[in-house]
Amino acid sequence: MEKDLVKRAHDAFNHGDYQDAITLYQQAAYQYGQSLFDVNIRICEQRLQKPGQLMKRVPKSSDAIPVAQQLAETQELLEYYYRRCQELEYRLNDAG
Repeated sequence: MEKDLVKRAHDAFNHGDYQDAITLYQQAAYQYGQSLFDVNIRICEQRLQKPGQLMKRVPKSSDAIPVAQQLAETQELLEYYYRRCQELEYRLNDAG
């Protein structure tokens, strides 16, 4: 069940269930690292405030990369680390 946490969060987001997505992303952030999910959580919060669209906001100096690009990169990294963890888990099981 834990292995599907990020997928469940992503599915909830895609179905417009942003509150559930936030909860799942927060759980994933606790397990895998907060910085990997900050953008996902922020986008969900924005969607809850204005359904159907992202809120416009004044960019900060820390927003060097657009949010959409950062989200894509975060998702890509997350998927990489998830696959890597599974590979290592399989190796441990094979060795034991």
